[in-house]
Amino acid sequence: MSDSAAPVRGISRRSFLKTSAAVAGAAAVSGGAMTTLAPDAHAAETPEEREVVCVCGCNCQGTCSLVATVREGRMVNIRANENIPYPAYERICMRGFSHANRLYDFNRVLYPMKRASWSLEDPHVENRGSDEWERLTWDEAAKLVGETLEYNTKNYGPHSNCILVSAGNSFAAYGGLTAGIGFINAFGFQGLDVCLDYGDLVGIGEVTGSGWDFNQRNMSGDYRFAKTLLIWDSNPPNSEPHNWHFCIEAKEAGANLVVIDPTYTIAARQATKWVPIKPGTDPALGMAMVNAIIENEWYDTDFLRDKTCAPLLVREDNGHFLRSTDFGEAGPAQLPEYPFYGMLLLQGTKAGKIPTAEQTAAYVVWDADAGAPGGLNDVANPALEGTFEVNGVKVTTAWTLLKEHMAECTLEWAEEMTEVPADTILELARMYSQDTPSTIYAGYHLYDNCEEMGMTWATLASITGNIGKRGASIGHLGKNKPSINQAGILFPAGLAGITDELPWLQLPEVLETGQYKGKDFPVRLLYNIGANPVGSYAAQRKTIEEVLPKIPCIVTNDMEFSETCEYSDIVLPCTHYFEYDWVQASSHTPFLYMANKVVDPIGEAKEDVDIFRLIAQHTSNEKAKAFYAKTNEEMMRIVLDTEKGKPWGISYDNLKEKGVIADREENWIHWEDQRFPTLSGRLEFYVENPGARINIGKPIDKDFYHLPTYHTPDEAYDGSEQHAKYPLYHYCERTRWHLHTQYNHAPILRELDPEPYLRMNPVDAEARGIAPGDYVEAYNDRGHCVCKVKFDNAVRPGMVASPKGWHRKAYVAGSYQELTNDHLNLLHQNSSFDDTLVEVRKYEGEVK
Repeated sequence: MSDSAAPVRGISRRSFLKTSAAVAGAAAVSGGAMTTLAPDAHAAETPEEREVVCVCGCNCQGTCSLVATVREGRMVNIRANENIPYPAYERICMRGFSHANRLYDFNRVLYPMKRASWSLEDPHVENRGSDEWERLTWDEAAKLVGETLEYNTKNYGPHSNCILVSAGNSFAAYGGLTAGIGFINAFGFQGLDVCLDYGDLVGIGEVTGSGWDFNQRNMSGDYRFAKTLLIWDSNPPNSEPHNWHFCIEAKEAGANLVVIDPTYTIAARQATKWVPIKPGTDPALGMAMVNAIIENEWYDTDFLRDKTCAPLLVREDNGHFLRSTDFGEAGPAQLPEYPFYGMLLLQGTKAGKIPTAEQTAAYVVWDADAGAPGGLNDVANPALEGTFEVNGVKVTTAWTLLKEHMAECTLEWAEEMTEVPADTILELARMYSQDTPSTIYAGYHLYDNCEEMGMTWATLASITGNIGKRGASIGHLGKNKPSINQAGILFPAGLAGITDELPWLQLPEVLETGQYKGKDFPVRLLYNIGANPVGSYAAQRKTIEEVLPKIPCIVTNDMEFSETCEYSDIVLPCTHYFEYDWVQASSHTPFLYMANKVVDPIGEAKEDVDIFRLIAQHTSNEKAKAFYAKTNEEMMRIVLDTEKGKPWGISYDNLKEKGVIADREENWIHWEDQRFPTLSGRLEFYVENPGARINIGKPIDKDFYHLPTYHTPDEAYDGSEQHAKYPLYHYCERTRWHLHTQYNHAPILRELDPEPYLRMNPVDAEARGIAPGDYVEAYNDRGHCVCKVKFDNAVRPGMVASPKGWHRKAYVAGSYQELTNDHLNLLHQNSSFDDTLVEVRKYEGEVK
């Protein structure tokens, strides 16, 4: 078919910003010309105006139920849905109000495209980012992708096809992200792990047994019942505005609303106390709080004895908990690492099991009354402290080990590390342990020491009993939905052949060596589904210049022409989540939702499941073809029509009729029965056998990770090798105007937030000869970005901040993601975006 320019090809920065701020209801066509999108072809067959109940599908964790107004086949308005079971969850934010802008974005991908010089035999990777585009029919596109997948599978194995799935489209129970994961497992391809926002989850999961899943805290409505609420590493009015009113309700009821953050955020302005902290040192603050609680005996002794690992005996020889079975012929048990590592989707299966009394009977404690060892389930008064000898094995209680380990984390030590006064740390420890119930509203600690942050949060909750109670929880999101069955569409071929995902941060080494875990591992294709690794992932210039050129074929499903589309070989247009029916069942709210189709798709866009159906027809995988022969309704019925859902009235038919169904209590409490899915059934602040989040074949220092232990960030600390050259701490702030790299071009948002900037304290700016409104260049060894400076006293001296999500073309040069750190931590394997140092200078070049 005829050649066609991509939507943003050749548009200058000025035009990019101007178009984003001025254009709605338009799309790019051949040669970059702009034309108004035609009304819905079925408009004449539909009422002039109607309302449709739908759901916001982005992963801000709001999952807001919305009502869209459709006029003459086009969506023209949106509002919050007032007809939901619990009115406290009725909400909509600025991003939600901009959905019509995004739906009719000029940057929408309208039809399948192929890079002109690409072919399977001769991919011409050097032309990515500059090549022309050819428009394809869907049959041509599906055949091209299907035959490429087949060729790679036959010649290099199924794992040569690497699939990266993220939440750039709907964060769904059916559709969007779920559809992409099902595609991986239907064919047995290699999944890529995104390495995003998992670090502190690992630490929390070690203690609670929840694995590295998000399945951790009480429902967000429960924030209202906290007496002390620590907003830590988060700015909810920007990132999660739907939850902020619950926090304010707690404050209005008399709670301590404390914000711990280096910058004076919107949340800090409304808090009862703001604790400015040196960037990246948060774990030290938490560890000193643990120490202060122990020193002042503010811990909950009964909870420690009955619900935690405190009385369990730790062997000096191997670091494991003592079990009666250790003394049999087989000797000490071979324990699973962590205890649960591997694919996120299997965490619910691995980490969701509460052990039985029979399974925990083998644990040995010291009977304080008898002065002898005994079984955990038999001893009424186990010793919490002490060192003993059992059958010639020296053992110490886990509580004693924690007390001794934390003794080094004094208030004075933490004050020097964090620059938070010792008196303030002591007061925080007192509030959290005494003004209870207490909740830690956890943000994402995006530094290399993030796993210790999570472990410290969970340890604080463990020793004070602030978990599994009304107003007391920690972590991210609530429990996954037990009433539905996603396994049938996530694992359409069953669990046979399922392998651990390959972390994105490990991919550069795999591409460089052709090896993974000691075996040949050729990567022949990268398929991005709802993912924008060029725009969203760290060390952007390295991704563009070093990583992607080593991959012969890159395919991307997206609704808009992202930075990743620009460096792809085949681009397939997928629908906005208002353009098809899907099911939302996230753990973020106490509801299931039917996300009804609002309007017909723009151009030739198709939902992901339909794209995979077309591709499957051009492969030889008969099981995958049989799975994709199911209709969308049949797939949704697999998810919804379950026995566990019946008590709540959950079924496909009921959800289709009602739109929203409650599937749990409004202020549901996680782990209310005080039983935890660790091997002991208790909170384990001492980790017997720590292991990596995903096994990548590289050992970790297990002794270091038994207990919360402070370590510096990788780069962002005063004594680092980089600090002399790059003395400013750089972090990426989540704003109300973007959701990761989404909502870049919505006119209603760009009118309020017209271009990217670098926030900087005037003290640092003036020392560098920078004046308000100047264009500046932030730079380090990884790259640079040029944008306007914004003076802001809310930013701590010695820090600068970039708003997260801006498209590369919005900058004068470079991008904030060129600056960010892609260091691979072998345990948590999380992208430490904020673990970054830069220098800033006035930009002397031309600004176009």
